[in-house]
Amino acid sequence: MRVVCAPDKLRGSLDAAQAAAALAAGVRAAGGTPVEHPLADGGEGSRLTVQSARGGTTTEVATVDALGRPVRAAFGRLDDGTALVEAAEAIGWGGLTAAGHDLPAASSAGLAAPLLGAVAAGARRVVVFLGGTATMDGGTGLLAALGADLRDADGNRLRGSAADLLRTVSIDLAPARERLAGVELVVAADVISPLYGPDGAAHVFGPQKGAGPELVALLDDGLRRLAPLLGIAPDATGGGAAGGLGAALLALGAGLLPGAELIRGLTHFDRLLATADLCLTAEGKVDASTDAGKTVSAVVDACTGAGVPCVVLGGTITPDADRLYGRGATAVLPIGSEPRDLDAALLHAADDLTRTALAVCRLVRAGSTALHTSRT
Repeated sequence: MRVVCAPDKLRGSLDAAQAAAALAAGVRAAGGTPVEHPLADGGEGSRLTVQSARGGTTTEVATVDALGRPVRAAFGRLDDGTALVEAAEAIGWGGLTAAGHDLPAASSAGLAAPLLGAVAAGARRVVVFLGGTATMDGGTGLLAALGADLRDADGNRLRGSAADLLRTVSIDLAPARERLAGVELVVAADVISPLYGPDGAAHVFGPQKGAGPELVALLDDGLRRLAPLLGIAPDATGGGAAGGLGAALLALGAGLLPGAELIRGLTHFDRLLATADLCLTAEGKVDASTDAGKTVSAVVDACTGAGVPCVVLGGTITPDADRLYGRGATAVLPIGSEPRDLDAALLHAADDLTRTALAVCRLVRAGSTALHTSRT
């Protein structure tokens, strides 16, 4: 029995590669042949996930984090010349915490260095993974770092930050567009929220980044004012991704794709299904958001199209997870064998994945054997 192990990360416990290895251990224990293929949805770890499947080269550059402190980030190059840039590597949480984070001062400027580094290295197609940033500046920091001219009402030039949103009255994008001329920008988003409004970046993700109700309202107002300055539609799909960074990249001419689907294609995942008997996928929490374009839903879609049974595993399963049956999932199962608090669940996630994968494979094998026996 050949089993493709294609999980996302289990946040706070296992990265995607570790989760795939844990599933593979269970498959081997059941006598099956595992194929480890970790996946992602455009958030943290996406670049490494793609390069683990495709190889290529990695180049580090000096840049700054969301609060302007020196850090190093990387961009990857695949064998077809496509460059991969992950926003979270430069302006993600790193050593930051929501409690101590200065969100108004946070800027997306640090994404410019790896992006420009990829262009300088000759890339003419650059995929930017957006998820996991610590910023809420509408991408203004990135735009300014790329050379765009941001001004306040008194004509002062702005560097771009969440605090600058309400002060910005004009943006000249021409210099930034010139630096990226001839480059195909592809944005891989792990969320499809609009730039502002009840479902926008500030209201949905602001609290996760440390914003209280008053700051959320101010940020939402700033993002609302930003939309016409960027020349994008208020409801542009994915504009609210990464604290509005999606909107800035759309304004630069980027095309936006759901991260899970893009990574599925970049890693040639569908090719593995041609000879697979079963696919196991997993994430930490399987809920309503899983059905809204995350990795697990993309895996289920691919398996349904290929006619391969797909079992979804999760540390937590909510009733909304049943939506995956409508996509064609064979089963949606929790991995915990007993009630545990969160810390214990995170600690034992790898063992739980292995144990559940073993059980699933034994059931599938027993069912196949019984079916074969009944037919003969």
